[in-house]
Amino acid sequence: MPTSTFFNLPDERRDRFVNEAIVEFSDRSYAEASLSQIARRASIPKGSVYQYFEDKLDLYRWLLTEEAPRRKREFIGAAPPEPDFWARLETFIERGMAFLVEHPRLARLSAAAATPTADADVRGLYKAICEAGIVELRGVLAEGARDGALHAPDLDIATRFVSTVIGPGLTDVILQELGAELHEVLASDSLRKRLNLKRRRALAHQAVQFIRNGLGPERKAR
Repeated sequence: MPTSTFFNLPDERRDRFVNEAIVEFSDRSYAEASLSQIARRASIPKGSVYQYFEDKLDLYRWLLTEEAPRRKREFIGAAPPEPDFWARLETFIERGMAFLVEHPRLARLSAAAATPTADADVRGLYKAICEAGIVELRGVLAEGARDGALHAPDLDIATRFVSTVIGPGLTDVILQELGAELHEVLASDSLRKRLNLKRRRALAHQAVQFIRNGLGPERKAR
């Protein structure tokens, strides 16, 4: 985790360092990423990095499990609030896709963590990212359950179900439409532009309709 020295840095200097670290880890694998390169581009001595973080893994772990999720939460949370639960869920899904379009480096950073590796510490990070996403989604669905919009006797199972639909399921639909692999989409401005607001909203609506058919209020037998 970051040291107090890191948090006491002037905002501009801290942001420059973090942004350069994101660039390095999103452009290269964990094994290839270099603290020296990050320090050089951030215009600081390499030794300063060790005043901020214990080592490369410590920095990488923080970026993946703290910084990137924080930025994504802020991005999704910036959308105007919706009074209806299902409309809020649509917005949540659309903003998740928009984050991929507008912040491809952060999306690449998280996607890279899923790459098979012999490093056990790095392998565990992707699972941690996924579990953090599950916790956040569970909170969203819990609101629907409290409002009576969502019929989910077991909220944990419902959360895993919805996560599959809006995670791997929706990603597969997008990649099929674009005719590309995820790494190609994250590296191509032209491909991401095809996932425009109108298309994102349409996909989010279809996903919610699918979820709603399975998790909407239970219908009484006639």
